[in-house]
Amino acid sequence: MAGAKAYQGALAGKIAQLTAQQQQIIAQKLGSLNLPTSLGAGPLICTDDRDPKYNPGFSPAFAFYTYGIPHRVGMNQYGAYGRAKSGQDYKVILNAYFQNSSLECRDMPAQITVDGFGAKDFEDYVKGVVNKEMGADIPEALKAQAVAVRSYALAVTNNAQSSICATQSCQVYSDARRGSANDAVDATGVQACGGGKAQVLVSEGQPIKAWFASTSGGYTFTSADVWGGSTSWTKRLRDTSGNVGSFSDLQATAYDKESPCFYAAQGWRKQSPYNNSAWLKSEEVADIANVILLVRKNPSAACFVYQTDKSPPAPNPAKGCSQTGNWSAGEVKQKLGSQALSAATSVEVTGVDWGSGRTTQIKVNGIPFDGNEFKDWFNLRAPANIQIVGPLFNVERK
Repeated sequence: MAGAKAYQGALAGKIAQLTAQQQQIIAQKLGSLNLPTSLGAGPLICTDDRDPKYNPGFSPAFAFYTYGIPHRVGMNQYGAYGRAKSGQDYKVILNAYFQNSSLECRDMPAQITVDGFGAKDFEDYVKGVVNKEMGADIPEALKAQAVAVRSYALAVTNNAQSSICATQSCQVYSDARRGSANDAVDATGVQACGGGKAQVLVSEGQPIKAWFASTSGGYTFTSADVWGGSTSWTKRLRDTSGNVGSFSDLQATAYDKESPCFYAAQGWRKQSPYNNSAWLKSEEVADIANVILLVRKNPSAACFVYQTDKSPPAPNPAKGCSQTGNWSAGEVKQKLGSQALSAATSVEVTGVDWGSGRTTQIKVNGIPFDGNEFKDWFNLRAPANIQIVGPLFNVERK
């Protein structure tokens, strides 16, 4: 699960690094959310529990809201939709999300083999993906999607020499069609280039892996930021129509602000009193802060703090923990001593890098924590499958 490790930077000084075993657990938690971690949007499960009528069942309650969902590389699909609505054509949209590449007419293979579907006419395959991957009937956004789909398929199959899967691990495909998607593919294919050719994004003479994702939360990242390695055509982008200096600015100007996953808490607990929500009690937030303070004080404690509602993993020296356990909130408080917090009475984001889209500091009861440090330990310790799923997050209170 590359998306789960996308933003785990190296921590210095008193900030203890997560062990490999802990990173694996975070990846498993992220996987339980069924978020799209490869190309397409898939089913969007994001909900907004900030509705004034919503009652998490206790107070005070805190929820951690992330901007966007993995992976935030390449074209922001809801961003393309917002850009098209603002009057940008598909060439401008593609240029916004990809760099060091050019739009060229290329000869298309006659067919491509799609896992589970067999051999398909190549351009008809593109129509099936565009229909499935982008629901908005905005012509210029659909055209940008068509070029991205075509480019990615050519790149990963070596010009259709190998097959391609039909899931989020590649591009989501179905045999369903709709007129607006078909028109967009034709407009960037035969109509733009003539018979047998179509428009493709090319870098250094080769079609690019033109990644796309549903919602970037106002910021895109390079493939190296998320998966490692290097590519020349992905870019870091503040995907907004104006300057950003606050969360309200971002929510007003982001091109993908209409996505249900633009600003949402991820995860849930079914049992009472949590009502299928991602809200945490003040004592639970205090426990996460206490875990960080304890590991700062005693790094070896890292192998004894996991989700409070799960059994600890088996010892695994190769992954950094020759012994493991799962200390309760009470045990963590006892070991921390006078520094321990009993409840979180004040939780606020106090630092954001608005240029790159990262929360840099959060304070709990006035105690500062590095944004990435807090996110990583939150994702390890928070119960159920509750997760902060990206680098830019905020906290809500009821």
